Amino acid sequence: MVPRSRIIVYALLPVVGFVFGYMFATQWGLVNRGARNGHSQSLMEILHDGDPSNLQTSEEELDKNIYSGDLYPAKKYFLDCGANVASSVLLFRETYPGAKDFIIHSFEIDEKLQPYFAPFSSDGRLVEHIPEGVAGQNGNSTVHLEGAWYPGKVNNQKDMQWGGGTLFTFPGEIESTDGGMRKLSRHVTVPLVDLSQWIQQNTRKADYVILKLDVEGAEYDILKKMLAEKTFEWIDKFYGEFHDWSPTGYSQTERADIRQQLKSQCVHQITWAGETKTYGDFEEMHNTTSTAYTPGPLGTVIDKCKTKTEETRVALVIQVGMNVKKARRLVETIKAYPVPVPLTLFVYGDFVEQNPSLVKQWSEHFDTGIRSDSPVPHQYWELQNTGLLRMSIVSAEVRLSELNIKSSYIYPNGLNPDVVKVVSSRNMRIIASTLTFPPEQQNDTRLTSESYFKYRDVERTPKALKIIDEALDGKGGILSLDSDFPDNYMISVFLLDYLLDTSSHRLVSLRDCIAD
Repeated sequence: MVPRSRIIVYALLPVVGFVFGYMFATQWGLVNRGARNGHSQSLMEILHDGDPSNLQTSEEELDKNIYSGDLYPAKKYFLDCGANVASSVLLFRETYPGAKDFIIHSFEIDEKLQPYFAPFSSDGRLVEHIPEGVAGQNGNSTVHLEGAWYPGKVNNQKDMQWGGGTLFTFPGEIESTDGGMRKLSRHVTVPLVDLSQWIQQNTRKADYVILKLDVEGAEYDILKKMLAEKTFEWIDKFYGEFHDWSPTGYSQTERADIRQQLKSQCVHQITWAGETKTYGDFEEMHNTTSTAYTPGPLGTVIDKCKTKTEETRVALVIQVGMNVKKARRLVETIKAYPVPVPLTLFVYGDFVEQNPSLVKQWSEHFDTGIRSDSPVPHQYWELQNTGLLRMSIVSAEVRLSELNIKSSYIYPNGLNPDVVKVVSSRNMRIIASTLTFPPEQQNDTRLTSESYFKYRDVERTPKALKIIDEALDGKGGILSLDSDFPDNYMISVFLLDYLLDTSSHRLVSLRDCIAD
């Protein structure tokens, strides 16, 4: 039988080991980074045989090596200060390369805007600080917030609803029953956090930190404090906006001095505007994907094959919808056809995000292009402003790039001069079709209940093939199948038999179809 005293010793061994291990780690700076310079011998000296003259790197560089390693991996942060209705979260998540690797901290003083952040919180990579403002010091302050919308409301002489608010008001705004010029009718007390201190306490210099500062005038106190405390040594990229019109109490000279200090410390502020869906280095962050060898002209809509010989050619494309079951059914059927089919798939960015493995698998067999980020009802997609159109297109590009898939082609949901302009700026080729099945024209008499849908599958198939044959007859072209239309699965094999066996057309890839 083991003596009781020995059992106690055995039980205490792990505890003793932990205590001595922690003391050793602390002594040599592995736990307490800030205290190690006070020791008689630093960690750097230990790593260089105790002789400081052998040091080849600075302590800051050593910090990066240690804290970027497996023990303390470097993290990526997007600090969203002045988060409003989560517009910056949306823009960042949708368009910023590698955004999924960032932890977002959103600071917003208006508690009523918190629901806007709920859709982004499910993955645990968004931390909400609501209601909480950023400032030059910790404390509490009364903030002035915009009231609810009502018919006839005018904000700053414009028909708009911003949400959020400010620390600073013009004379008469507080006293006015409706909140004055900016309709700041709500006045509440919220906590403020010293942003400079918060950054130093919650991030490391080894981390990659993006700061977005859009705080309606509070930026002057914050920047002054960050400059004094050299907090920009923690910041890798700085987006922001100056509000010189805001009644902050800073004179023009004082504001100019803060700008000059930023310049002297090599701090470059890049513009960020979540409400217009852009940031100053947007184009730089999104290099165009196509090359000089990409077939097809820029700036025009390509809806037919180039004529080279008397032979007519047909390129088959699929507009992949958001219904993954129907899309898989159609694509997998064509993929299983006994003869390899030169097919191009056009996918939504949201479809890629939700089905990455499937899209990656398909891309190994077929060319892949984009449509937009997601469907928009009733042909309203092309009516959006250019900021929204660009975000929609780039979001889809980014989703494909996350799978290492590059595409130079887009089959947009609609067309107008703004769409052509935005797509051309992305150096992409615009694809339309000679025929889409089902036909996109409304009130097409060929697909009514009486002329088509009342019939059985075996009777609808030849009707569908006849519509396609008549549209391609004598000229060929680009044939698009909408995966959300169930009959396209039904006719797919018979369509391929027709194109390959009995028609006068040659089935080619989209690239061959439009190449000079």
